[in-house]
Amino acid sequence: MLNFEELTRDELSELAPRALVVVPVGSIEQHGPHLPVGVDCVIVSELARRAAAEAGRTMPVLVTPTLPFGFAQHHVPFGGTVSINVATYQEVLTDIGKSLVASGFRRLFFLNGHGGNDPSVQAVGDRLVFELGLDVHVAAASYWTCAADILAGLDLGIGPVPGHAGAFETSCMLAIAPDQVRTEVLPIADGILQPLAATAMGEAVVRRPGVWSASDGRTDDASGASAALGEKALTAIAERVARFVIDFHQST
Repeated sequence: MLNFEELTRDELSELAPRALVVVPVGSIEQHGPHLPVGVDCVIVSELARRAAAEAGRTMPVLVTPTLPFGFAQHHVPFGGTVSINVATYQEVLTDIGKSLVASGFRRLFFLNGHGGNDPSVQAVGDRLVFELGLDVHVAAASYWTCAADILAGLDLGIGPVPGHAGAFETSCMLAIAPDQVRTEVLPIADGILQPLAATAMGEAVVRRPGVWSASDGRTDDASGASAALGEKALTAIAERVARFVIDFHQST
């Protein structure tokens, strides 16, 4: 695994024809009173790094810096959030892809760590390959979708995955950056799903007015979070993402 930003233009040009580039995308948004606003960036960056390191044993894998901003308009009322509107965000992702293609790269994987980004991330391949007609293979997925089969059998017992500012994300942060978790202001444990999670319907993407504010910006109780659970989840997800990276590279 190589960090894109640490290489020279000549080194990148030499790698471009045979390498796969992972582009992690996150968000800067509120995560309750106990987690920093950069949670989505921290988690997706860690997963990209681990997956690329594993896949990089058999093939050249580059990881770009994580795009920190995404579509997070639903978090704006809580404060501490930076959001890009959908149309602009799609243009940003497309421009990143176009730049990488112009540098000679032909295998791109956009790895998403924030739910609000998902539709735009899914669309970037269509824009690059079909609308612009570029000679490039593009994959795009949110990490929880890429690893859905693994997560389904993991039985973490900590509520929705990934949820928002709940037990899953808190566990991951305790494993990655425990000093950034404000355990002293963890919301009072109630064991009840917030309206945001309680009204979710997995069969479709559903948007409901007022549900975020009714949920206090969280999906579930984080009191059951632990570093051990976070590490278990991160390890399993990263291994599954690494497998996809290898399979995608081989398919091209």
